[in-house]
Amino acid sequence: MSRVFASLPVNPFEADVIREPREVAYSVPGLNDSPLNHLIAEFGRLTVGELPRNPIPSPKAQLVVSPEAGYGKSHLLGRLFQALGPRATQIYLLPFQAPERAWQSILLATVQELDRPSQHDLREETQLDAFAMGVLAHIAADFMVKGGVRDHDRLKREIEHLRNHPLSFLGRDRPNRGLVDWLKALIASRSDSIKLANLLKTHRIDLQGREKAWLQVLAGYTFSEKDSVERYAALSWFRGDPLESEEAAALGLSAGDNDGAVDTTASEINAMSLRRLHGLCALSSYYRPFLFCFDQTEVYGSDKGLADALGNCISRMHANLPNHLTIVTTNATNWTTDILPNMKRADQDRFSDEIRLEGIERERSRILIAKRLQDFQLDDGVVEQFIEPAWLLSLFKAQQSIGVRHLLTRAAARFRELGRPHVRLEGPEPPPKLPTVDEAFAVEVNNVRTKPALHHYNQDCLMWFTQVLSNGFDGVTVKKPKNRYFSTHWAWKDRAVYFAFEGGDNNGRWRAMAKEAVELAAGGRRRAIVFRTPDLKPIPGPRWIAARQTIDQACQKGLRIERLSLDEVCELHAARELYSNALQGNVDLAPAEVLAWLKARFRPWFEKYSSVNDRPTVKLPLEPPRAPKPPGKSSTSDASKPETHPAPARLSDIQLRRVVDHMKERLLDDINEVLKALGSPLLREALLVEVEKHPNLKAHPGPQTIYLQWRIA
Repeated sequence: MSRVFASLPVNPFEADVIREPREVAYSVPGLNDSPLNHLIAEFGRLTVGELPRNPIPSPKAQLVVSPEAGYGKSHLLGRLFQALGPRATQIYLLPFQAPERAWQSILLATVQELDRPSQHDLREETQLDAFAMGVLAHIAADFMVKGGVRDHDRLKREIEHLRNHPLSFLGRDRPNRGLVDWLKALIASRSDSIKLANLLKTHRIDLQGREKAWLQVLAGYTFSEKDSVERYAALSWFRGDPLESEEAAALGLSAGDNDGAVDTTASEINAMSLRRLHGLCALSSYYRPFLFCFDQTEVYGSDKGLADALGNCISRMHANLPNHLTIVTTNATNWTTDILPNMKRADQDRFSDEIRLEGIERERSRILIAKRLQDFQLDDGVVEQFIEPAWLLSLFKAQQSIGVRHLLTRAAARFRELGRPHVRLEGPEPPPKLPTVDEAFAVEVNNVRTKPALHHYNQDCLMWFTQVLSNGFDGVTVKKPKNRYFSTHWAWKDRAVYFAFEGGDNNGRWRAMAKEAVELAAGGRRRAIVFRTPDLKPIPGPRWIAARQTIDQACQKGLRIERLSLDEVCELHAARELYSNALQGNVDLAPAEVLAWLKARFRPWFEKYSSVNDRPTVKLPLEPPRAPKPPGKSSTSDASKPETHPAPARLSDIQLRRVVDHMKERLLDDINEVLKALGSPLLREALLVEVEKHPNLKAHPGPQTIYLQWRIA
């Protein structure tokens, strides 16, 4: 038996932390069914009655409490996502970093979640596609019923189809092209779009005068091709970013509806973000209610200001945002000791009574262990030998149930020991081997690499680097100045470095940021830095003239636009995730130990960005402006498509079939061997995108490499 375990390069029990609820693939029958059913019932209150509904007040935030780390908080969210499926628009929220930007962080994460591929229906390219089409279909049906077309009684079948099957209008083939074209023309018509906007008010939906704009932006997103300027502009508008004039024109927005001001403060952006969230939740009266899940909340307990901001956000969501259910997960000790005491009493009252998670008992433990081993195609005899009755009984001597992670940790240790034929398992079982910080970090880097959604711009992660990971480095003092854009400040007696966090690409805003950088530089040895990640457009844009010149001048004064590589993004996300896991008790490493190790690991970053001596010697090249798009020309032409940084290539159907055939034969293999079968190591990112989507493929990150597994569904 030892040879069987020694031959497996992946320990089936090492994966004991759910990094993202959507990766949940299996649940032990009956475990934590009571909390799950309670949450399903609470969400069900938002779906009472026929669509479209009037806005439904949201219930209190549901507080899911784990007795300690490892009882399955994130796993429960994953089960809830699966159970609700297409009935909910699902938003998973990791901790925000800056209290003064809390709503902006929640909105940015919400838009990213909306724009990610849907897991519900092949016709839904994204959750936002389904949301937008659901809203527009019901409004079109209202328009027909209320006199928008002649003899609407003759169109009863079409109206019922609009209401009952709105997603039949989605998809690349768009089988109902005629109705789609009619709806697009309806929204584009000034008089008809006003009528549509007024129909919102009949369902008590108040969008503060932006009703027409919301419909135009939703239509621009869902009726346009993936790489179109309309779709890109719609996402920018949802985020509250200012639009370029051609982007606003592509969506048919007036100057007043392009309300993301160039010259705005953090508090103003925060207020606009809350308004956008209100608009999304209000419009979900027409389709799917929202499900907001705040996970890893132990991080909020590390800072009193963050805990207070979390309470304020939950309170205002409950009071102001209709048609949604908020869930907050936490560990019991962190909640009662670190978070709750730093919330206002009124905010505490916005949470439900505690929903307690259960431990796993012996018989269910047997089922879980067997499933993990069977996933690696180990036969029943090997499974039975592994789950030796005396060993399993020893785990439950002190209590009838234990945390799932504790069970998996002990099983992982047993798997390692059984894989060593020279070790005799006599006497007490040795304690589990504890990971070193560098091993845990290496695994976390590969874990982030396997999740393309974590490669996107994340201002909270960048803020964490500049505000937490950097604090105390080389005598630095971290401050939050009242500048309009550069909101984090590294200060020494002889120099200063300022950071701005901007994921947009509006030339007016970048021009204003460049001017502020010049003003900061006038105070002496100062530098201003803005980070960009590979998924964002390059700055300056190819058609910028005045803004390019201003940015060039600012670069001569010390502005640096730092474009991080994908490797750097993965390392930074891994660092924050590892520290978060330490705070949550997900790893057997003290938070202070992890933070100290990370400070040493990222010392070259600190040294690079804390220097204010180097100056650019070459100006940014000027490029000739492109001719403006003629009025009426399709905005999906090559000239008008957003010039984004190239995304990882997708595998072709032939390449994906090659991967599937290879993995069916090998069952478990190093990703580098799979890339050899594909014929190119450059396809790594494209391969990981497909692995994340495929129901039979799973990635196992290790400290040295990533293993891919073929699983029988």
